[in-house]
Order: sequence, then C-alpha cells, then structure tokens
Amino acid sequence: MFNYRGLTMPYKDKEKQRQYQREHYKKYHKRYRKQQNEARRKRRQQSKAALILYKGGKCEHCSVSYPYDGVYEFHHTDPNKKDFEISDSLDRNVDELFNSKEILKELDKCLMLCANCHRIEHARLRGELDEQGNSTGHRDRCS
Repeated sequence: MFNYRGLTMPYKDKEKQRQYQREHYKKYHKRYRKQQNEARRKRRQQSKAALILYKGGKCEHCSVSYPYDGVYEFHHTDPNKKDFEISDSLDRNVDELFNSKEILKELDKCLMLCANCHRIEHARLRGELDEQGNSTGHRDRCS
C-alpha cells in the first residue's frame, strides 16, 4: 500500500497502524486543534466580510461604515419569519455561501446594523425607547 508520497505505509498490520495513529493524534492534537480553529476563524471572517459587502458595507440606521467587520450584526426585522441565524451560516466558505439561495433569502429579511444601533433597536422593541430614541422611563435609573 502507498501513501500520498509514494512510500510504503509504516505498518502492514492495520491494528498497529491504528495504534500509531492514535498515539500520533494524542501527541499532536493541540497543534491540529489550533490549526482547525484558525482555519475556522479565517473562514468565518471571510464569509462575514462577503455578507457585509452584499448588504452595502454600512449600518442601515446610522449609515456609518466601520473598518472592523466585528461591529456589524444582522437583525431580523420580523422574528416570526426567521428561519435560522445568519451567524450559523458563517462556517461555510464564501463560494458555498453565495451559491446557497436560502442564505441570501434569509439575509434579505435582515437589517445590517452596527452594535450600537442594534442595541438601540432592541431597546426600542422592548419599549424602553420611543421611535426617536428617547427613553420612555420604563427602566429605573441608579440614583
């Protein structure tokens, strides 16, 4: 049997080979886990950057464009029509993301807001703020 380099396998006995692989993984699993996490983080960043560009690249409430993509959040305008969280889709690569019509359909149900505007929007929905962003006095302030 040959491996990808054309060399023979270190073990002809399958059980010895499995044992070697288990020991190898135990020895190097931290390195492999670190590589997997780094690849996942990079893929999520690329996917989010692509979705931000799709939505226009700026907050839909305050119209500010931020240099850091972590500022942006996707807010479903109607929670009853939400099929899934956008953030759950970020693990896909960019090509797969845009080939999937369901993700773009779900994204069209959302507003892209900066973190501040997103918090303000949820405070408004809870009744803590009116439409202009003024406090309605529902929450007691610390004195």
